[in-house]
Amino acid sequence: MKVLTIGNNYTGAALSYLPALGIAGKKELLLSNLSIDNCSIEHHYRNYIDEAEAYYYETYLPGITEMMRPDGIALHEAVEDDDWDMILFCQNPALSAKKESYRPYLGELAAYCRLMHPEAKLMLIEPWVTEDNPQETAERIHEACLTASAEAELDGIINIGKAWQIAEGTGSFDSLTTEGNMPDDKGKFLCSCVLYEAIFGESATDVDFNLPGYPHEISDLLKICAEN
Repeated sequence: MKVLTIGNNYTGAALSYLPALGIAGKKELLLSNLSIDNCSIEHHYRNYIDEAEAYYYETYLPGITEMMRPDGIALHEAVEDDDWDMILFCQNPALSAKKESYRPYLGELAAYCRLMHPEAKLMLIEPWVTEDNPQETAERIHEACLTASAEAELDGIINIGKAWQIAEGTGSFDSLTTEGNMPDDKGKFLCSCVLYEAIFGESATDVDFNLPGYPHEISDLLKICAEN
């Protein structure tokens, strides 16, 4: 499976444990994240139009958990770099509840990706509520992501935000973030489990990989939250 994400540092954090989950699940995974810190969908679109060589290109080769990170890459170079099976988009979480922040930029990017990879599955990652958008509710973020996905004619959303709500609702975690925004190790593991299930269509509960440095019970609970 070859997966490209067009996102930011939040996306990169969410991918942290996906290579290890893939190896433990005996999956062949090439994973790349086209990243600029705090980048929005509009910023990605403008970089595409300008052919700006502004990106980190965070790549995990199959069977390897160490990331390569060349920079100075343009968006079109990454999109055309390989025969991607999935291309995932991610909005800056601070803008994720604002429907207008996706228009028309997500649709334009999706149309370009479809032209280059007509068989690829295109999806939008739904993020979690952060301290950057404390007035926004998970329901408003979900509604905006559903609307944006439909308008851009994507294949659907990957609802990390819902898994985050479920995990917080268990009362088992003081926090899933560092400094209120970026996911901590537990948050990263939860995100990676959700992405594993979305990419491979299989439950992370069946994967024999646990969050390093934590009791297995923590990993088991986070996998169940991702599955639900």
